Amino acid sequence: MSSITAIDFIEKECSERNYELSDYETETPRWCKGCGDFGVLSVVQKYLLEKQVDPESVVCCSGIGCSSRFPHYLHTYGFHSIHGRALPVATGVALMRPDLQIMVVMGDGDCFSIGGNHWLHTTRYNINATVLVFDNEVYALTKNQVSPTTRSGVITNTTPRGSFLGGLNPLSLYMGISNR
Repeated sequence: MSSITAIDFIEKECSERNYELSDYETETPRWCKGCGDFGVLSVVQKYLLEKQVDPESVVCCSGIGCSSRFPHYLHTYGFHSIHGRALPVATGVALMRPDLQIMVVMGDGDCFSIGGNHWLHTTRYNINATVLVFDNEVYALTKNQVSPTTRSGVITNTTPRGSFLGGLNPLSLYMGISNR
């Protein structure tokens, strides 16, 4: 006959828990009506539910912008950092708590503008994290200002005659990053 310790009991309790969608939901999001961020949040919550991920095993890091309110609406650990700094925070979490599942949520401006250097180096470091970039090609929180991924000719509040630069192509940059 084997004895059961308190740790065995706790692990058994955790592994047998059946999470529900409400275990991943918090307050009602305050994004603009029709914003695509609602859909992304819903998909992430449903994914966590489908995989029965323990909310206490996830940390969501974000920067500044509409998308960066994500940690407030996802019932996991969260860190709402300053503009462009979500990836350095996530790197620190990954180094200190490799047992946690890390999700980083940023907008195109947050990631590719002020956080651009962090994005390049975090890619090189290859931390164990899922990074979601909400790329709507404008700074949405500041109501339609040009962003690094805004296409040439697009009229925004800061480019009334149209953006003169072509939009940054993050995928082509990402594919060229190497540690060699």
